Amino acid sequence: MNSHHTVAIGTWEGDKQQSIEYNSSIAVGIDCPRAKLRVSILLDTIQEYQVRYIFSDEEISEAVNEAGLIIGARGIAYEGVLQRKPVIVVGEYGFGGLVTPDTLHEQYNNYFRGKINRIKAEYFSLERLEEEIRRGFALTFQELQMMSNQTIRFLHNI
Repeated sequence: MNSHHTVAIGTWEGDKQQSIEYNSSIAVGIDCPRAKLRVSILLDTIQEYQVRYIFSDEEISEAVNEAGLIIGARGIAYEGVLQRKPVIVVGEYGFGGLVTPDTLHEQYNNYFRGKINRIKAEYFSLERLEEEIRRGFALTFQELQMMSNQTIRFLHNI
């Protein structure tokens, strides 16, 4: 199944219209049932995204490769960063938010499990998740490339 869904956005620059395209599909891999339910509730209400839920480790690489954005924890979040995808961490420690160059090392050291040093199954708002999805799709390729390179360098230094 091809999960690519492309959205074209028209913008004006001076007197010329520009078209910007991005892959609006989202791969979701969350082990925590409560967090997974909250995420699925939001994603069911937003029709502009095509969502693929990951149910096994064997699906991770293909799903991440095909997705435009990743929502998840642990292995799927790690794989998403390595494949230069926007990643929103939602896991057993709740909502960790969008992985950015500023949060990458903390999230990596927390193994992408959610909020840093927080309690398990912590509540998070659906509005905040929706905001982070929009921020994730706005990350530039350069920012994603930088985080991927930082992760690879970090792994080589261990």
